[in-house]
Amino acid sequence: MEYSLGLVEVSALGNAIIMLDDMLKAAEVEFVATERKLGGRLVTIVVRGELTSVKAAVDAGAARARQCNCLKASQVIARPHSEILKFLHLEEEDKTPNSEIAGTHVGATPAKTAAKTTSKSASKTTKKTTSAAAKRGRPKKTN
Repeated sequence: MEYSLGLVEVSALGNAIIMLDDMLKAAEVEFVATERKLGGRLVTIVVRGELTSVKAAVDAGAARARQCNCLKASQVIARPHSEILKFLHLEEEDKTPNSEIAGTHVGATPAKTAAKTTSKSASKTTKKTTSAAAKRGRPKKTN
């Protein structure tokens, strides 16, 4: 591993996005992951790059977070151990930013949602067919 990790934790998702923008503009770092806790009220941003770039980015992010009075913690890890990547759910080859890779997923996964939607629409179709057949089989009321 030829890179370092930088972590900054702030309160509120909006503050985290503003802080991440400052971090990415301050130095040549790569956004790796975000972790949201308490429904987005506590957010940790993770970036990686060369040690000096990561330090500059974390300093810029922490300065912005102090302006907003939302900084909870900041840390730079130089040459992180490979086990740290497992903790963050990252692979050494994986370089695509994914905002939910280390985060807590809220809501149903897309596969489960699609299955539920399919089963609901199938049951509605069955009910409609049954009720239509029942209407056709009933004799008309005559006065």
